[in-house]
Amino acid sequence: MSFLGVYTSQSAAYLDAIYAALEQGMAAKELVCSITTGFRSIPSLRVAPGLNPYHASVADIGYGFDAVQGTINRIRQGETLSFVKELFVFDLDTLRISVKQLTPNFELVVKKATPDVFHLIEQSRYLNHEIAERIKEALNLGKALLGPEWEQIRKRVENIQAIPRL
Repeated sequence: MSFLGVYTSQSAAYLDAIYAALEQGMAAKELVCSITTGFRSIPSLRVAPGLNPYHASVADIGYGFDAVQGTINRIRQGETLSFVKELFVFDLDTLRISVKQLTPNFELVVKKATPDVFHLIEQSRYLNHEIAERIKEALNLGKALLGPEWEQIRKRVENIQAIPRL
């Protein structure tokens, strides 16, 4: 099975670069998840109104990383998928949507944080930024891989993205 009609070394290089960007984002996500879990033991953050939505946003991004990497693995293995491009765009673009929830939810969590946890907050901000940058990098590579077809496909899948995820 080919991804773009012909599975070329160029398309393989793009998929490899997307996969690598997401690996870096996943590493940052894992650290953020650990810190976020630790927030529950900090009295000033334990009952912060954004903690559960923030934790859910981080988890959602983790699921998104897994989804894109799974789709890339299926493409690499030559699996025949009816809507492989749509699946690829859907997975990557859903990450773009998911990352938009990260900062507002995080800022709700840390709004009343005490100075003793500022170092964790700054580290989390840095890691959140890294996650967003790796997603942006992967999206740009996906757009470059598909060219003008990216936007056409994205418009076809956006109604599916609007369905709330549980």
